[in-house]
Amino acid sequence: MTAPASWEQRVHRSVVIGQFVALTVAIISDLVTNGPSEESLVAAAIGSVYAIGSAALPEAWYRRRLGVESITLAGAFLTIIAITLTGGASSPYLLLSMGPPIFATVYGGLRVGLTTGLLSAGLLALVTLSSDEPILDAVPAMALYLVFILLVGVIRKLLEDIHQQNVNLVAEKETATQRLEALEEIHAVLLKLSEDVSAGRLNAVEVGAETLDTILTRIPGAAGKLAIRGDEGLVMLAARGVPDPEGETYQIPITTADSNVGMMELVTPDPLPDSDRKEVEDYLQPLGIAFANLQLLQDIAGSAVAEERLRLAREMHDEIGPSLASLGLSLDLTAMQQADNPELTADLKVLRSNVTKLVEDVRAKVADLRTAPGPTFTARLLQSTSGMEGEPPIVIDLDERRPPRSAFIGDLTSVVTEAVRNSHQHSHASKVLVSGRIQRDWGTVQVVDDGVGFDPTIVPHGHFGLLGMRERAEKIGATIDFNSKSGVGTVVTLEWGNR
Repeated sequence: MTAPASWEQRVHRSVVIGQFVALTVAIISDLVTNGPSEESLVAAAIGSVYAIGSAALPEAWYRRRLGVESITLAGAFLTIIAITLTGGASSPYLLLSMGPPIFATVYGGLRVGLTTGLLSAGLLALVTLSSDEPILDAVPAMALYLVFILLVGVIRKLLEDIHQQNVNLVAEKETATQRLEALEEIHAVLLKLSEDVSAGRLNAVEVGAETLDTILTRIPGAAGKLAIRGDEGLVMLAARGVPDPEGETYQIPITTADSNVGMMELVTPDPLPDSDRKEVEDYLQPLGIAFANLQLLQDIAGSAVAEERLRLAREMHDEIGPSLASLGLSLDLTAMQQADNPELTADLKVLRSNVTKLVEDVRAKVADLRTAPGPTFTARLLQSTSGMEGEPPIVIDLDERRPPRSAFIGDLTSVVTEAVRNSHQHSHASKVLVSGRIQRDWGTVQVVDDGVGFDPTIVPHGHFGLLGMRERAEKIGATIDFNSKSGVGTVVTLEWGNR
C-alpha cells in the first residue's frame, strides 16, 4: 500500500471539519425550526454517528479495495435518513449529505465521486416524491451535489499533478546528485592520471589494477578481469577476486569516441541493475582515454625507445661488462700475491664476490634491455592455464602493479604453471586459487587448493616436477615453499626480490 500524499491528508482534515460545522448548523437549525421532537433527536444522533465515524476511521481504510465505496455508501444512506426525518428537500442536513460524495471524489476519483453523488441525488429524489413534494424542490440540492463533485474533482486533479511534479523533482534531484558524485569520481580519476603523466608514472598495469580495485570495491562479492587491446589481441592487465560460479557475467568494453581499446569482464553474485552498469561504464571512460594515450605514446616513441634500449645494452655489454671483468681479474691476481696475508685475502675474496654479483646483474639488465616488453605475468599465466579444462576451476587473483623483469618472468611463469597443473590434476580439490602481489623486482605468489594434500618430503620415482620447480626458483634467486597436509590441501609459495 502506497503512502498517502500530503494533499490528501490536508483535504481529509478539511472535509472532516466541514462536516462537523454542517452537523452543528443542521442540529441548531432543526431544533430552532421544529423543536426538540423525536425525529429531530434521531436525525441529530444519526448525523453525529456519521460525522464522528467518518472522522474516526483511519485514512488507510479509505484506500483499501472497495473501502471508499463502502464507507461513502453507508454515509449516503445515513445522511438521507437524517434528511427524511427533518423535512426532505428542505432539510438542514442537506449540507451534511455532501460529505460522502466529496470523500468519494477525494479518494476514488471523479468516477467514484459521480457514482456516489448520483446515488445521493437519487435517494433525495425518492424521499421528495414519497413526501408528495414537487421534484423541483430537490433539483437545487441535486445540482449542488454535481457542483461540489466537479469542484473537488478539479482540485484533486490539480493537487495530484502538483504532488507528482514534486515526486519527479525529488527523483531528478537524487539522480542528478548520484550523477554528480559519479562525475566527481571520474574527475578524480582524470586528475590522478594527469598527475601520473606529469610525474612519469603512467603505467598501463598500475592504472588498470587501480581502476579494477576501485570498481570491485563498489560491488561487494564481485570479481573481474581487465584487458587492453594489443597488436595480437587482448592483453590481460589485471585479475581480481574469486568469481561466483553461479554469478552473472558482463563483458564491458573500454572505449573512446572512435575506438575500442580494451575490455572488462565483471562477475557479480546478483544481476547488475542498468544504473550500476552505466556507472561502471562511466567510470571506465577515463581508463579508455588513458589506454588510448598510452598506445599512442607507444606507437610514437616505440622505435626510439627500442633503439635506446639496444644502445644501452651494447654499452653495458661492451664497456661496463669488460671493466667489471678486468676488475675481477685484478682482484684475483692481488689475492694470489697476498697469499701470506690471510686478512687481506679474505677482504679481497669478498670484493671479488661482489664484483661477480655485479657482473651477473649487468648480464640480467642487458637481457632485459634486449628483450622487448611482453605480456604481463597475469596474462602469461592465464594463457598457460587456459588449456586445463574441467574440474577443479582455476581462479587467478593477482595484484600485479608492474610485470616482473623480462630476465626471469618466463621461469616464474613456468614454476607457477607447474604448481597449478599439479593441483589441477592430482589434488581433487574444489578450486585452485592463484593469488599474490607483484611489483617489478619483487613479488609473492601462492597457489592454494583444498584437496587431498601430499608429503613434500617424498618424491615418487620418475617424478621430477617438484625438483624442476625448485631448480627454476633457485636459478632466478627465488624461494619456493611447499606446505601440504593430507586431507587439508596444499599451499605453494613462491617469493623473489626484496621490498
